Amino acid sequence: MNIKQLEIFVTIATTGSFSKGADAAFITQSTASQHIATLEDLCGVRLLDRTGRGAIPTEAGKIMLAHAQQVLKSLKETEQAMLQFRQCDGVELCVGGSTIPGTYLLPKAIAALRATDPGITVKAEIGDSSEILAKLLEEHIEIGIVGTTADEKQFTSEALGHDVILLVARKGHQWCGRSDVQPEEFLKAPIIMREKGSGTNDVVNAALRQHGIKTEELAVCATISSSEAIKQAVLAGCGVAFISEMAVREELLHGELVPINLAGLTITRTFSLVRRKGRTLSPAAAAFSLILRKENL
Repeated sequence: MNIKQLEIFVTIATTGSFSKGADAAFITQSTASQHIATLEDLCGVRLLDRTGRGAIPTEAGKIMLAHAQQVLKSLKETEQAMLQFRQCDGVELCVGGSTIPGTYLLPKAIAALRATDPGITVKAEIGDSSEILAKLLEEHIEIGIVGTTADEKQFTSEALGHDVILLVARKGHQWCGRSDVQPEEFLKAPIIMREKGSGTNDVVNAALRQHGIKTEELAVCATISSSEAIKQAVLAGCGVAFISEMAVREELLHGELVPINLAGLTITRTFSLVRRKGRTLSPAAAAFSLILRKENL
């Protein structure tokens, strides 16, 4: 049986008229009769009794009518859901961001999306870069922004913008006012680090190694998975730390934190928009990706 047969049957069964069923389907009455005959053959029972009062469902026809109406209702709901999906109306978009872009970039992009597509509800996951990439592979999120390199075999990446990672100390630290700090001094200082799997941690370790500093010799006093918590630890005098300029912009402006020049070392990284390789983006994800590009994050 097919949808056309069910539509014709439901119209005839509810109106009691073959002619109305034919008109609704834009076919001749004889063609409508053929569709009903085919449907009855498929079911192996008579579905409609042709009487002087019109076409009346048999007991089997009553059962068929209830199920056919449910099928047609589900079909209509499916068509409506697909229309809403295409128009980004009443849909949920699942995205992710590693700690820095998730905290300082995603909110602005979500606000911009709400202004253009208010029918999209955004569900944002925040974690370290490795967690966001894992969520992409597990299809818990559709797109993500990370500050580390993603495996080209599994992901498609697009550069969105750059981030500067600073070595910072609190106001009054012994290094404040120094033009630079030498590696041998730096190795003796208590330092707060991000956890393994963090994009910041990966970039910092790689930069230090290229600068001739052995990361295993660092005097790590704490490992913290939150940039905000690391900032507070530095402000409390726990030690120095490498942290995104985005996360300490206000503290630098007000002089609460001071950037430290480690013998001319400059650390930058690229934030990337990442999605699963070979997968088609939903209209909502495509709209959000466009906003991220326009924002020139």
